[in-house]
Amino acid sequence: MKKLFLLFLFLTATLSAQNDSAFDLGKNEIKFDVTSIIASGKIHVSYERFISTDFSVGISGIINESNKLEKDYTNGKNRTLEDYQIIPFVRYSLSKSQIRYYFIEVFVSANSGKYHELERLIDDNNNGYYQSVDKNYSDFALGGAVGHKFYIKEKFGVDIFVGMGKNLFSNGESPDIVSRVGINLGYRF
Repeated sequence: MKKLFLLFLFLTATLSAQNDSAFDLGKNEIKFDVTSIIASGKIHVSYERFISTDFSVGISGIINESNKLEKDYTNGKNRTLEDYQIIPFVRYSLSKSQIRYYFIEVFVSANSGKYHELERLIDDNNNGYYQSVDKNYSDFALGGAVGHKFYIKEKFGVDIFVGMGKNLFSNGESPDIVSRVGINLGYRF
């Protein structure tokens, strides 16, 4: 962790010495979240379109491919297991620089997965018992995030962001909170 922090400080200091006018930034960026795949086995890919120097819009997709999360769900350690998320977002830059800036983000998350529910069932002898049953959920979350973005050379971006959203139709089936945390590595063209 200390090495990662020192690398981040070095890259930020190196980029601070560069001039914004030296960059010919494109309007499109494709990104891959490295923390999702390492920490939880989820594949998280994003596309961002820059409307102006202050605003951008984009869409992210997250697919759960984690055997560990599936095993934790099956063993009862987690009540829900997310299958996917589709996240449209809008970002606003809080800085005038185009090569390093802080941003705020508003997003909507369409998320779906499965959850355990305890149901009372009746056997052939008319005896009641409880059993955990898997059911599917679908929900929409509204949320926000903050982050920092900087570019290495002219095309390679690093996004560091953290945020959360609240599922709007959660009635005990879907998770109440949807997190939005990651470190994206991207290519701008």
